Amino acid sequence: MDDDVDCFDNMEIRCPRLGGPVTFAYCLVEAVSLPCPRAIMCWRHLFDVVSLFHRRLGPEKYRLAFETPPQSRMESILELIERAKGANPKASE
Repeated sequence: MDDDVDCFDNMEIRCPRLGGPVTFAYCLVEAVSLPCPRAIMCWRHLFDVVSLFHRRLGPEKYRLAFETPPQSRMESILELIERAKGANPKASE
């Protein structure tokens, strides 16, 4: 396997979260600065994605991306509301 993740960037699969095709490059940044938490599950049948993420992310970022429990749907909604309020100062009036 090539050590460079770029060789996988243009590979596409159907994303179970979005319901359509996405590239591996999208999965690498889906969670802003971290890969999508489901990336291992989605890509493991195509290549050794676990080893790739261990090498690329290091132990701390790997833990944050794949071993930290995800937010509940309610927590995610509340966080999005707070971000929207911060982006729109009139929303808090």
